[in-house]
Amino acid sequence: MVNVVQQWNPDDWESFALSLLQVRHGILNVQKVPATHRGDFGIDFYCTAASVIYQCFAVEEPVDVVARATRQKNKITTDLRKLVDGAVEVSQLFLGVPVKKWILLVPLHDSKDVNLHCAKKTTDTRALQLAHLDTDFEVCVHDQGAFPGAALSAAISALTNLSLSVQAPTQKELEEWQAGSPNLLANATKKLSKRTAPGGVQDAVVSGVELFLKGNALVDALRSSAPDLHEKVVAAISGRARRLSYVGPQGGPAPNNIMNTELNTLINAIKDAAPTLSQANAEDIALGTLSDWIMRCPLDFPSNGS
Repeated sequence: MVNVVQQWNPDDWESFALSLLQVRHGILNVQKVPATHRGDFGIDFYCTAASVIYQCFAVEEPVDVVARATRQKNKITTDLRKLVDGAVEVSQLFLGVPVKKWILLVPLHDSKDVNLHCAKKTTDTRALQLAHLDTDFEVCVHDQGAFPGAALSAAISALTNLSLSVQAPTQKELEEWQAGSPNLLANATKKLSKRTAPGGVQDAVVSGVELFLKGNALVDALRSSAPDLHEKVVAAISGRARRLSYVGPQGGPAPNNIMNTELNTLINAIKDAAPTLSQANAEDIALGTLSDWIMRCPLDFPSNGS
């Protein structure tokens, strides 16, 4: 299975997080601390009713588990220092009520090392016996999995730009898929031999398989994270496939012309159906779909390229 991770810029993640927190605490109970004027005290959002602080942080993806965990731990350390140093201001924000929790809110939490770091920082911070922090003050890390599916879907729908980061399939994943799909590979080899020099056919087939797996992974990710967008994208692809099956490919007669024309048409159809989906994601899905059509139906090329 190709690994798919939502690719966030900091502003988008902060807006997305706000939508989730408003579901958790209520729209009127979540307040923002702007960072543009003399710092943010290690606080992006807070809720006085629950005595909780949230700091949003999105690692630039794609990275591996170790790198992600390291950056999250560094963020916790840095921003807790701000919370300690800003004791007077934080106490004023919470009307003198001690803060019970400080939560790092991230898109993906997948390392126990971050939990252990939170536990250490909880112990260290309690030992300072600060008046603006509760005696049972706790440092935590939450990700999207801490929120109900309905809240996630609503927040995704409100985004102005949805971008998923897809890691290329490993060699093992490629080999396993190819071993289980001999008929599709044979079909792709036959078709691609009409547009590729004999020595390059196998490389073209392998590239097609990789594009297919990446495109499929993106469509699957949309199904779980943005069902409305998923339906629109699938409908757009189905519409193009029906047209292709009925009237044939555009851009002929040369195979390369056909592929470029069908690819550009499909990208435009996907973007028209899902304008908030990133251009890069639309292109990856279109390339994966084109590869699928070549391995199955309905896309084929004239035998003589004319």
